Amino acid sequence: MEASESTIPRLIGWMLWPLLVVSQASGAEDEAPPVLDPVEITVTAPRLATPLADLPAAVSRVDDRQATEGRQGLQLDEALNRVPGLFAQNRYNFAQDARISIRGFGSRAPFGVRGLRILQDGIPETTPDGQSQVDAIDLLNLRDIEVLRGPSAALYGNASGGVIAARTRDGRDPRGFGGGVLLGSYGYRRAEAVAEQDHGTHRYSLTAHDFAIDGYREQSTAEKRYLRLHTASELEAGTLNFHLRYLDAPRTDDPGGLTREEMREDRRAAAPLATALDSTQSAEQLTTGLQWEQPLAGGELRLGGFWTQRDYAQQLPFPGDSRVAYERDFFGVNAQYERDVGATRVLTGIDLEEQRDDRTRRCSVGLVFDPDEGECADRAPESFDRLALDQRERARSRGVFVQTDTALGSDWNLVAGARHDRIRMSIDDHFVERFDDGNDVTDRSGRRTFDETSGMAGLIWHFRPEYRAYVNVATNFETPTFTEFANPEGGGGFNPEVDPQRARSIEVGIRRENPQLSWEASVYATRVRDELSPYQLEGQGDRTFYTNAGRTARDGVELSADWRLNPQWTLSAAASLNRFRFREFEDAEGVRHDGNRMPGLPREQLFVEADWRDGPWFVTVDALHVGSRYADNANTEKVGPQTTLNLRAGRFWQQGGTRAEAFVAANNLLDADNVDNIRINAAGGRYYEPAPGLTLMAGVRMYFGQ
Repeated sequence: MEASESTIPRLIGWMLWPLLVVSQASGAEDEAPPVLDPVEITVTAPRLATPLADLPAAVSRVDDRQATEGRQGLQLDEALNRVPGLFAQNRYNFAQDARISIRGFGSRAPFGVRGLRILQDGIPETTPDGQSQVDAIDLLNLRDIEVLRGPSAALYGNASGGVIAARTRDGRDPRGFGGGVLLGSYGYRRAEAVAEQDHGTHRYSLTAHDFAIDGYREQSTAEKRYLRLHTASELEAGTLNFHLRYLDAPRTDDPGGLTREEMREDRRAAAPLATALDSTQSAEQLTTGLQWEQPLAGGELRLGGFWTQRDYAQQLPFPGDSRVAYERDFFGVNAQYERDVGATRVLTGIDLEEQRDDRTRRCSVGLVFDPDEGECADRAPESFDRLALDQRERARSRGVFVQTDTALGSDWNLVAGARHDRIRMSIDDHFVERFDDGNDVTDRSGRRTFDETSGMAGLIWHFRPEYRAYVNVATNFETPTFTEFANPEGGGGFNPEVDPQRARSIEVGIRRENPQLSWEASVYATRVRDELSPYQLEGQGDRTFYTNAGRTARDGVELSADWRLNPQWTLSAAASLNRFRFREFEDAEGVRHDGNRMPGLPREQLFVEADWRDGPWFVTVDALHVGSRYADNANTEKVGPQTTLNLRAGRFWQQGGTRAEAFVAANNLLDADNVDNIRINAAGGRYYEPAPGLTLMAGVRMYFGQ
């Protein structure tokens, strides 16, 4: 059923009730909670490192315990479901990767992440064209994750919705040498190895794991091996960080989407063509990076460089030109200089990045490509082969930015920033060179250049010792990725009908920072012009194309709270109340959807968690409620609300230099029939990817020589 308007005040009441109770209790002298020392949290995701209390923007921080303790490490959503305004799907289809959206941005992605900037240890996982892969993030060896929601992402350039900045362990608080084994439902298994040491001026963290799962559904096997090294050296002149990451994922299957009737008949089935074509993918990725920090002329200079090489191949779950592959080189350098100028901190910087993809697309098994018809066919001259696309894609981005933080007396801070980006995207069509024997094959080489300026300004007021109120405004832009430039007329090159989308945002918030009770509330309004929206065509299988959807509106309220009742108990909660709708939108078939809700996004989301600790024992219970969603632009296909209840529990042992831990976890304790992912506007009604029911996991770890 559609959520009624009374849902919003009810959810607000659920969030504010514990705040009112604890506020009243804190005034009673005979029941005063223990006094805890305040801990100042500094966040770096906004580019200029700032105490959270002084930042006029909505930022959430997930610490290492919340992100890794008792987790399976399947996808990034395990750690991020507690962040208000963030919605994640697709934990169990590893071929399509996690789908993450912040305030509605990123919801259009059929795979991977769009519209957000993803960083791991300061190295971008987001390419210059705006596409992100998150399969190479070391999920169970995180130090923390910062999520910048909304407007302040303007200083990262090609991202409308926000920033997710993950930092991995670097040898501080070292665990020593050891490892562990995790086992769970549906053939889940993971073996880990760890080596961490801190030698004062030099420290390192070396981790490796081997992961495999048979999968809940047919055609959903996944295998992955991962190696990560992070070193930090404190030298006389400055600090040097080195990063090395290697991912080998030889097989991750794609079970495809089901219709509603197929899902009711057998939730564990794969789409018929997924099994017939053996839809699967393989990926191999190597990333290296260096970062240098040193004092310079009364300020601080930060330099960085990275290189990522990725080889990728996939058989998509539909016939035709559905066997895709690319070889990618992605590299860049960046420089930042920070200095105080009177009462103002000033940060200036430049980001230079380049992406080179050698991409091919071939006909599926049994078909060859007919250049005269421009499509795959089961009968064609023997001189034709399976190759249907062969092109070099190159994206170069240059971004320069400045950010300032000015103290206006003792109670006010003004933060402002601006960035200019120049993004050049080119496609060199090599396919035409293969057919020089008189066939009429169009050369689809081309170039697109985008010059975009983004800006943000925010003001924060310290109106009481523990309370801050803030407001900010920003403009953002987002280019289509090379995948989103796919031409529905067939072949390679750019779809000339697709342009970047642009957004204007305003946000107002209030937060309280206190060791016993901290909370935050924010209200935002965003207007987007030329929104990029996905669609599929009959006869094109599951292949997704894009169009600019006119104008959309995003409005919402976000609430979060952490309440430490006593040394044993901590309660956490986060709620999001959204209204995402098309203001003006005519789809590719000329049908208007003005006023409809944007598909794939819930109107409300609620997360609650109770955490109990007593000495070496811990028990954590959390629940995530997601409201109803539409699967299509026309709002004719709806997915009802769903709730997932999870449990984690464990114990630690410490004796001398030896430390051990054992834990168990149960996801979806109520064994609910939930949907893991919605494929927006899917052809043939194949919108649904079911989630598993009750899922169990247990693990042990042991470390020596800490």
